[in-house]
Amino acid sequence: MEGTPAMKRQLGGVLRLTRFQEYTSFVTVTTLLGAAVAHGSFGWPLIRVLAANWLAVGFAFMINDVEDAPDDALSPAKAGRNPVSAGDLSARLGRAASIIEAAFAAALYAWLGLWPFAIGATCLGIGYLYSWRRVRLKTVPVADLVSHALMLAGLQFLAAYFTFGRSPAWQWVFPFTSVVAISLYGQLFNELRDFDGDLKAGVTHTASRVGPRVAHFLMMTWLGIGIASAIVTVFVIRLIPAWVLLVMLALTGVLLLRPLLKARRFRSAVELQQPFQKPVEVAAAVSLAAWFGGSWVLSTLDWEIMLTVQRWMIFLSRIGKGL
Repeated sequence: MEGTPAMKRQLGGVLRLTRFQEYTSFVTVTTLLGAAVAHGSFGWPLIRVLAANWLAVGFAFMINDVEDAPDDALSPAKAGRNPVSAGDLSARLGRAASIIEAAFAAALYAWLGLWPFAIGATCLGIGYLYSWRRVRLKTVPVADLVSHALMLAGLQFLAAYFTFGRSPAWQWVFPFTSVVAISLYGQLFNELRDFDGDLKAGVTHTASRVGPRVAHFLMMTWLGIGIASAIVTVFVIRLIPAWVLLVMLALTGVLLLRPLLKARRFRSAVELQQPFQKPVEVAAAVSLAAWFGGSWVLSTLDWEIMLTVQRWMIFLSRIGKGL
């Protein structure tokens, strides 16, 4: 019985290590957009690629915290969030849990086919090199941006895209650009948010090399490119039905009420933007999921109706023959 509290603490540490709440909605968006471009539909292939993408990104977050634990211990804000630096989870157990998650992701990608597996394996490799201390792409200017955009957005999009097939370039370039650009915005946002703490820890990245002002300009530029590409995706390519956009806007408005009430408390532009990011991600994920799920429900109902009509026709024909 004495080991039960320690075991619960370690299991809780593993769950915290995944940090699933930070990426679940955004990965859902990138995956469903990739599937939509390839004219995919709800079913087991979509469920498998979505689960694989969640696990792959989860692995990147987990191994990042394991490798960053010594640095995070120097920052009071990060030390409590990271279960390894907080002492709730050993680095050895955290690494083992990360490898197990990566193995499950690789198995799911392999189940989907050659191209999804190749893309998924690349994502897992970049996720490891991004944080591994002997390479640590996150501390290499420009490489930190490219690797982040690929492992947390672009490769998830492509894994879903190749799960269902291919389409003309003009159909996938803009949605792909949108998710990658928004991911680049997110990476620069994180670097500016952690700027002071990273300097104390001796961590270098693009923001520390170019300075906060230039980094903020680049961040907003990528955000603008992401929004512009999303507009083309919705209104020119018309990849997403209008009702999905309306649902997303309505949900965003509801979810933004609380952050708007607290907006006056934030002093910097970075602090002001952070509370608005998650509501938009969640609204987009829920809207796209409703689109895929709703289409599946309607097609299922249509099929059931056709079967019912067919059964009644057979039944009536038999009655007619009997008469």
